[in-house]
Amino acid sequence: MKAREDADAFPRPRWHLTPPSGWMNDPNGPIRLGSRYHLYYQLNPDEPVWGNLHWGHASSTDLLHWRHEPIALWPDEQGLIFTGSVVHDTEGTAGFGAGALVAVFTQHLAGLERQSLAWSLDGGRTWTPYRDNPVLEAPPGCRDFRDPKVLGHGAGWLMVLAVGSELWWYRSQDLRGWEFADKMTPPVPSPQSIIEVPDLVRVPVEGTGTDVWTLIYSVQPPRGTARHARQVHWIPGAVRDTGFAAMTTRGGGVVDVGTSYYAALTWDLNCAEEPIAIGWMDERTAPDGGGPRSWCGRQSIPRRLSLVQRGDALALRQRPVLPDWSPSVRVVINAGSAESVALTHGTFAARVTGGGADDRIQAIRLQLDSGPANADSTSVSLGPTALEVSSSDVSVRRERVDADAGDLMLISDYGSLEVFADAGLGVASVLTPVVGSTGCMVVENDGPDPLVFEIMFATDDAGDEQP
Repeated sequence: MKAREDADAFPRPRWHLTPPSGWMNDPNGPIRLGSRYHLYYQLNPDEPVWGNLHWGHASSTDLLHWRHEPIALWPDEQGLIFTGSVVHDTEGTAGFGAGALVAVFTQHLAGLERQSLAWSLDGGRTWTPYRDNPVLEAPPGCRDFRDPKVLGHGAGWLMVLAVGSELWWYRSQDLRGWEFADKMTPPVPSPQSIIEVPDLVRVPVEGTGTDVWTLIYSVQPPRGTARHARQVHWIPGAVRDTGFAAMTTRGGGVVDVGTSYYAALTWDLNCAEEPIAIGWMDERTAPDGGGPRSWCGRQSIPRRLSLVQRGDALALRQRPVLPDWSPSVRVVINAGSAESVALTHGTFAARVTGGGADDRIQAIRLQLDSGPANADSTSVSLGPTALEVSSSDVSVRRERVDADAGDLMLISDYGSLEVFADAGLGVASVLTPVVGSTGCMVVENDGPDPLVFEIMFATDDAGDEQP
């Protein structure tokens, strides 16, 4: 592991999936088979820049240690392989055999986008493109027609596609022939915004034994502009035969207010388990500019999703998937005091909990200094009304959903920082200068009650299945 780090000018993350080499962007087709999670992803295997897109493939039993599998899908005469989803066709409705996995994905050729299929009978390790691809062409003049999310519904299948600033819904009995069903315009920052990577998943409502269908979608600013941030949004609602009925009065909004969480998709496990989301962190915006190194791009920390009832509305909670909590350092910080903690490893999770009569964290500030070789620092501030995160000229802010909601957690992993405030009700992800073993974190308790600060450093075996 150390030799591999030395060979790279930029050390690899321990808790985040990265490509063996080349370029990584959107997650694709997350699916769990038995005890193993499978994730496909946009991959350029030849160089660490966007282009020549394939589907890479990795699998894991714990979403922290990843095994790289053979490349799943390769470009062909129908075009590059863009984003899509994978379904388990248990009844064999597509004609590829009962129990087949079927990938439904966008192919891009000469500016045109269409939807294609591939199938696998060996658990997603090898794939055969459908001989009659594409199965769904874009209407004439339609430039953005991509990122199919498919799920079983009723006696057939339901697909949602991102089409400009709209979502279009299609139905099928066999995954090969698709009929248009409906279209909708979900909330977007501007009418010219471009929607990408829609997802539809059942999310449990805590303490009720019920779940709510939740639409998750990513939004880019209008082409050629930067009039709003590129972010992931969510809306609760209900699935119907022709698509999705949004219930915006019950909640919704931005999933992550940071600048480095996009194209999120979920493992929809079953009604008894929380779904798990993962998103792409675009390292072209990293302080080091993404290089020089043989790889570029990482996936986020996977996040368990649940909904919390707040009066008549719902709030989205996200909690990171981490190793069993075993803190390396634990300190109590009295009101008005500060502590400095040495960062002995570039990958760590830090947690702050209330040390008073309840879990309330009224006001706290944390500053991460990368070390003497880098003058940049990253700061996190949780005040009575807002969470604020600043790093390398990027500053993001989120109003607090519930100031009594509980802990604050930070996950730093060689160039990325994901912040989960109010027990996961407020989240912000940013790219940061790489924190090495000469860095430190200063924690200031600006509230009236004691706080408990714990930090857990990655062990040397974390991420060993990565290259």
